[in-house]
Amino acid sequence: MSDPMPHEWRPQRAATTPLVAMPGWGTALRRGLAMRCPACGEAPAFAGYLTVQPVCPRCDAPLGRVPCDDAPPYITLLIALHFIVIVMVLADYDGGMNWITSMLIFVPLTIVLLLAMLRPIKGATLAIMLKINMLRPLPPSAKPVAIVHG
Repeated sequence: MSDPMPHEWRPQRAATTPLVAMPGWGTALRRGLAMRCPACGEAPAFAGYLTVQPVCPRCDAPLGRVPCDDAPPYITLLIALHFIVIVMVLADYDGGMNWITSMLIFVPLTIVLLLAMLRPIKGATLAIMLKINMLRPLPPSAKPVAIVHG
């Protein structure tokens, strides 16, 4: 009996050509953190607070096809809550702060910090994913179709 499963998996190493000409990593990340298009840096990357432009109006980069929906909130929580916990520990190092006072100070501070950090982190995530050419596939209706006459 032969094993239907291969013993060694070899990934396809075919290089894909990127759709967008991207700058270096530092420039792309700076542009993403500034909430600008990572490719050109001229146009805003967002159409709303967290809504990404479908296409960059300046360079036609497919920003809407970048799947940066789930990672930015997790990264934001990871960074912001570590900062808040350190500040809470330093503020109450002697154990004398009342829990109500802690709630009144740190809950609003956490909310403001999360809302302030979420958009730039989403821009940086957009830049990283566009730089490595991680795009959603085009929907079937958007793919070009050959027209046969005759």
